[in-house]
Amino acid sequence: MNRLTDKYRQTGILLMGFIFSLCGAPLASAEWVWSPQTGWIGPGGAVKDNPEDQLTFAQAFFENQEYDRARREFQKLLKAYQAAKQAPEAQYYLGRCAEESGDYYKAFLEYRKTIQTYPSTQRFDEILEREYRIGNAFLEGKKRKLFGKVALIPARDKAVEVFQAMVDDGPFGEYGQLAQYNLGLAHMALQDYEFAVNAFEQLILRYAESPLVDDARFQIALASLKGTFKSGYDQSPTDTAIREMEVFVESYPESDLANEAKTRLTELYERRAAHEFEVGQFYEHRRHPLSAKLYYETIVERYTHTSWATQAMARLDVLNPSP
Repeated sequence: MNRLTDKYRQTGILLMGFIFSLCGAPLASAEWVWSPQTGWIGPGGAVKDNPEDQLTFAQAFFENQEYDRARREFQKLLKAYQAAKQAPEAQYYLGRCAEESGDYYKAFLEYRKTIQTYPSTQRFDEILEREYRIGNAFLEGKKRKLFGKVALIPARDKAVEVFQAMVDDGPFGEYGQLAQYNLGLAHMALQDYEFAVNAFEQLILRYAESPLVDDARFQIALASLKGTFKSGYDQSPTDTAIREMEVFVESYPESDLANEAKTRLTELYERRAAHEFEVGQFYEHRRHPLSAKLYYETIVERYTHTSWATQAMARLDVLNPSP
């Protein structure tokens, strides 16, 4: 009786397998799941028979906002069909999965990998646009995730990385000059003023006809004066700022920044005159009147409209008494 029961059981198992094979479904397993949206989902690591089906399969999870599962399926496609024409799209979607999940730095890395691995991708311009938005978010102070967890770390340094990558990967595209300009702004935000000046100068050299050139010159002037805080310090940054601001005011009188530039220039003249007066005082106190006079005369001649001009004239009257 037991042998008869076993025979019926074996026959039943074979019959079930035959039915599943007719339906196009795999043998029953805890790892096989079916839904109208995705069809049969096989064991972990399984991949569709061709890259077209695998891409469609992964995109279905993306459209359902199941980004972790979508990411795994896109990765399977890249591993199994690395040379397929669907591979660039899968790599692009890895960036989309990260971006939709809020991991913007990871998204940037995946997007850049798409461009560098598949430079002929039809998504090239779209990727640069997405990278630009990510860079701007970091520039505005958006925090980045650490190890894919909660966003806690300020990421302005990542803005520099994003914009530099854009300048390297697509300098002549629509976003080339914008990335170059924002690279300078990102360095400014990090107080890396020498790098900021270099970035703005590169914009002027590479994109001479760009409407951002006047803004870049203004930013160069601002960056040049940032390192000078007291009149007794080395004045070379102030001199650079004055030169750049004078060029800006003369070259772009109709610019929206012209009034601010004039205000800044007045402040710079005041700072430079204050420095000259302090040096004059230094020589005067050490009984070197001829040297002191040179600095006071410089103030009267070059910085006539500053508040220090009157004081300099007063000192000259003392050092040059009337007969």
